[in-house]
Amino acid sequence: MDMDNDIAPGHPGIPPRWTSSAKSGVGTATTGLSHVWFTISHGIVNEVYYPRIDQANTRDFGLLVADGAQLFSEEKRDTTCEIRPLAQGVPGYRLTNTCTQGRYRIEKVIVTEPLRDVLLQRVRFEALQGRLLDYQVYTLLASHIGNAGYGNSGWSGEYKGLPMLFAQRGDTTLALACSLPFTRMSCGYVGVSDGWQDVRVHKRMLWTYRHAPDGNIALTGAIDVAQCAGTFVLAVAFGRNADLGRRLRARPTRQQPGVCQRRGR
Repeated sequence: MDMDNDIAPGHPGIPPRWTSSAKSGVGTATTGLSHVWFTISHGIVNEVYYPRIDQANTRDFGLLVADGAQLFSEEKRDTTCEIRPLAQGVPGYRLTNTCTQGRYRIEKVIVTEPLRDVLLQRVRFEALQGRLLDYQVYTLLASHIGNAGYGNSGWSGEYKGLPMLFAQRGDTTLALACSLPFTRMSCGYVGVSDGWQDVRVHKRMLWTYRHAPDGNIALTGAIDVAQCAGTFVLAVAFGRNADLGRRLRARPTRQQPGVCQRRGR
């Protein structure tokens, strides 16, 4: 049963750690006007750096796939990946991730917006078995702002009417949005109340926590792939305006409720 909760339980989450150092790609913009860099491994984005190359702000940023009944599949663990540069000398990538069970395929183009501090992923989700209606897709972003896993605060809100997820630490704020507005959003503590725990256990997203202050956190958004024919764009934007972050945090969205049980990741 769903229950509405404002603050995620399980503060501060499990001890944070960085992801694999075995990278398959490094990218950025070619203009010099964007202050965002990123790495790729296991078919997903890992660290995203801003405003300098030595300041990581995410641990990883990938997709979860479920069917509401039996399937729980994590893009970085349960697919085989093919990676290609967009062109010779271009620091952007085209990824093709195919489910090891042959159920779905995810194609992604990953670039940095040349004039702004934004990372973009154009995603195409294809059902290899069944229909798009049979699948539920969730984006999962673990924030490690300013090279730190603890001390991150996350919340759900909106900007100019668009549902968005936010994370902040110190004077750096990130915002996560989708071209098709998220149908559900949640901020939770890693290993306890984050979206990975929720979808793994329930095979769908039930928890919708609006705030997860001062801990090791992850942001989760639900994407209706049937509504967009499987194609959508994810954007992660960065800014150095802490006041903007506080104003946005003061306007949380109202969502369907959620519950939590403690699980280990």
